[in-house]
Amino acid sequence: MVKVNKRRWLPCYLYHRIRIQSSIQLNTTSMKKILVPTDFSACAQHAMDMGIALAELFEAQLFFVTVTAGSSPKGDLKNVVIKSFDNWEKEAKVRNVNLKTACIGGEFIPALQNYIHQNNIDFVVMGSHGASGKQEYFIGSNTQKAVRALHVPIFVIKQPLAKNTFDNVIFASSFDTNEKPAFLRFLDFIKWFKPKTVHLLSINTSGWFGQPALLMKEVMNDFKALCTDFKCKTHFYSDFTVDSGVRHFMDEIGADLIAISNRNRHPLKRIFSGSNVEALVNHCEQPVLSIDYVEAATLKTTS
Repeated sequence: MVKVNKRRWLPCYLYHRIRIQSSIQLNTTSMKKILVPTDFSACAQHAMDMGIALAELFEAQLFFVTVTAGSSPKGDLKNVVIKSFDNWEKEAKVRNVNLKTACIGGEFIPALQNYIHQNNIDFVVMGSHGASGKQEYFIGSNTQKAVRALHVPIFVIKQPLAKNTFDNVIFASSFDTNEKPAFLRFLDFIKWFKPKTVHLLSINTSGWFGQPALLMKEVMNDFKALCTDFKCKTHFYSDFTVDSGVRHFMDEIGADLIAISNRNRHPLKRIFSGSNVEALVNHCEQPVLSIDYVEAATLKTTS
């Protein structure tokens, strides 16, 4: 019998975080069920690896799902699905992760929405190729569509994260009072990675915030007061757009992760001014955490 070294399967930054926190009781109430939609592309494989690592860290149930046009895959696709899921199920067993795989038919977003609702999914990990030009403006990538339509936190990656440590993380926001619940959810997620610095970022453009710098800094300090577990800095950064401002600032400080609230959005606004989260998903090479959720009161009225 071959002895499997579990460490080699786990991205190194998560392995060391688990070693450090082995004596800490994790609060996993916000991440009990993690979904990874996959098309078995290279970036989807990165997302699947990240999903299984997060499930291992948070002791969460993991779901791998592929969506096909028909009721079930056929031909070569069927073979790919069977082989890939079989390999991941073996790895999940080695790492003591509860993994459920499924192939569902239908249109991509409605199928995911239904699956999320039926299985009470509370976190999604997705890989992204990005989209550009006319495709980005009128259609967008599948990940962009998911960010637009799914009301759960979505962690988007494009590259393997084995060498990332999330030392410098950014929370970009308008810092309105109604953004505080999203910020607290961000803190609840990021605390287990023990970042060195959390950067609160406000982008000053001609049409996004329209607030004086002194007023914005005062508002941001209210959010900073909530960040009690790590070093926290506030930044008021000027650029032409939110997307470019965030990416330029990320490059300047060498950030590992960008989180942004996706609660306040409107389809018409997206058409005319673009969605900041969707733009970051398409253009940013670093991981993006889109924070969205369904209010508890809404869940009660719809159940």
